[in-house]
Amino acid sequence: MTNSNQTEVQDDDEREGSRQLSLQENDPPSEIEGYSVIRRLGTGAYGTVWLAREDRTGRMVAIKYYPHRRGLNWSLLNREVEKLATLYASRNIVRLLDVGWNAEPPYYVMEYVENGSLGAYLASGALGASEAVRIAQQVCGALIEAHGAGVLHCDLKPDNILLDAQFQVRLCDFGQSRMSHEQSPALGTLYYMAPEQADLEAIPDARWDVYAVGALLYHMLTGQPPYREQSIQKKLEQAESLQTRLTIYRDHIAAAPAPRAHHSVRGVDSHLISIVDRCLTVDPTERLPNAQAILEKLKTRERNRSRRPLLLLGVLGPILLMTAMVPIFVNALQNNLRLMEQQLVADTQESNALIARSQANSLQEELEDRLHDLKRVVEEEKLVFLLTQLMGQPTDEVEKQMKQFHNAPFAERPEWMQRLDAAHTAADEENRARHKNEDTSWFLTDDHGTQLWRRDYSEATIGKNYAWRDYFHGTNTQYQKGAAPEGIQPIEEGHVSLAFKSEVTKRYMVALSVPVRSADGRVIGVFARTAHLGGLQTDLGKKIQGYGSDAVRRAIVLADRREGQLLDHPYLTDDFFRDRSKEEVDKTFRRLQINEGMRATIDAQLTVSDQPAQEHEAGNHFVGRGIFHTDAYADPVGQLDDEDAKFYDDVWIATMCTTKSEKMPWLVIVQGRKAEALRPAQTMADRTTPQVWYAVLASIGTMATIWLFVWHALARSQERKVRGDVADRA
Repeated sequence: MTNSNQTEVQDDDEREGSRQLSLQENDPPSEIEGYSVIRRLGTGAYGTVWLAREDRTGRMVAIKYYPHRRGLNWSLLNREVEKLATLYASRNIVRLLDVGWNAEPPYYVMEYVENGSLGAYLASGALGASEAVRIAQQVCGALIEAHGAGVLHCDLKPDNILLDAQFQVRLCDFGQSRMSHEQSPALGTLYYMAPEQADLEAIPDARWDVYAVGALLYHMLTGQPPYREQSIQKKLEQAESLQTRLTIYRDHIAAAPAPRAHHSVRGVDSHLISIVDRCLTVDPTERLPNAQAILEKLKTRERNRSRRPLLLLGVLGPILLMTAMVPIFVNALQNNLRLMEQQLVADTQESNALIARSQANSLQEELEDRLHDLKRVVEEEKLVFLLTQLMGQPTDEVEKQMKQFHNAPFAERPEWMQRLDAAHTAADEENRARHKNEDTSWFLTDDHGTQLWRRDYSEATIGKNYAWRDYFHGTNTQYQKGAAPEGIQPIEEGHVSLAFKSEVTKRYMVALSVPVRSADGRVIGVFARTAHLGGLQTDLGKKIQGYGSDAVRRAIVLADRREGQLLDHPYLTDDFFRDRSKEEVDKTFRRLQINEGMRATIDAQLTVSDQPAQEHEAGNHFVGRGIFHTDAYADPVGQLDDEDAKFYDDVWIATMCTTKSEKMPWLVIVQGRKAEALRPAQTMADRTTPQVWYAVLASIGTMATIWLFVWHALARSQERKVRGDVADRA
């Protein structure tokens, strides 16, 4: 039983059920006399909104139906209509036009706002600071009128803010609103709801709407609401009750650091940062008290910004005038030096790009060839027949065959084993003929992940289950040993796995795997081959050590784009693996990952295709399909505590090229030390430094002379003024 003064709260299942039920409707819930319904505009947890035309006037309106006649929906309709009627005269609040209290289902008619919701507007990304402030000011204006009428909105969010044809704000959806004297709680929307509001015993407060305005401003400036993170999302999704979810939300905001993403947004000054921070403060007593206070601070900010050019002109004008007297050749030298550095970086990047693209193409061809070889083996008709029979046998019987015949003369082995062994031998011979490293192993698992065959044979792996390995399920996830999710399925197509450590060789490697299909197309197993990391680059003969023709020392690195893990690096030599224990190798390998910031930039740029070059603040830019340049790359190896790693602790000019196939999401990174690339420019700078200092001294002397002249003129003017005042008094 729910108290009549308290909002009934639907849980997630009820909300989703209502939404799905509404989505099933292709026609409006009812026809309304005087209106012609055209199409549905949207669906919420409690009702649907339809676009209609008023027959008498031809104007477009929006009709909101409450299709489920229950106490909850009736109270929501009653509350929303009551508040809209109270605020009819407000220009920033959607207008109520008509109400069907006794209709089936109940409805109300409101003005149609052409440009939809702010939430849809924000779907394309963050707004500029000026646009965000404009919208926030209008939202505050609407809230001031609402609060003045005693109405607290309590559920302010982008979807409840509509934009008309001129992109002016219309506040809507007062279903959760409360009168200022009411004591019943009202739940808003997560990430826009003040932490103290997330309590079924909370008493409505105007500062709830203040927090929501801050969250709106933050969302408009940064592209997402405050405090929304992957970790909290998962916890909220797993919560079993509304009370638990609200507790998680409150605790998260209390423990998390204050949001700061808006601090680094272009166009956001310290005053605007302060306004957002004051709105989002967790303690409501430290929050701005109401929407009027927010609006006043926003207007004060605008006034200060409008005065800033005059203030800056008054202060900087004389300085700029004096700075202009610095000899022109100083600027020319600086410009030439900067252009020279840019050209040197561009030349290095162009050279890197040629190497990276060649390496990426060669790498992809090599991986595709090896995958094709596997696919060709398992598509041979006779072998398909034999493997289908084999998969029908008990696993322990197959294991016995493998243990019994793996060292037997070739002719005595079972035919299925002969064919697999022959394919493996042929592949090794081909690799040797092409001067390539042989594969570490070939192996076969059934459709449950149990290894049935391996070359070279290893008693440590035969009969063991490897469904947890990425090469088996192809989900780009490496589960813990023996901890694959229940019902995990084998791959359906060729796959290049994440890097993993071999249980036999204890070396890091990758696996290339293909599904084994029966004659009727069912996946009955997985066939794979593995290679040590580093072997692929050695095979391709592309490692660059020492100095190139342009005197820039380079290194070629392989990385897995999925998780930023370095797969091969000049630092990872045979000596590296030989001289370290298993635990030391593991610890080092886990640290060899591209940092998250750079990885996010790379992902954002490499997902764009066929765009012209774009410059970025950090010296990064994207050129063509799958090529990314940066002149501020930090090699993860440089962070290691090792003498050999110190060489890589530097700033690098790096070019990254991705393989064309999405099945092989690897990056080829060609990097050269930035200091070496810019050495000619540095030499030029060293030679011109004395001249620059002479120019600076001459400029300082000129500025001092001008200031002395101005000071003398002001002093004489003051002296004349004093004499004139004395004469007047006489």
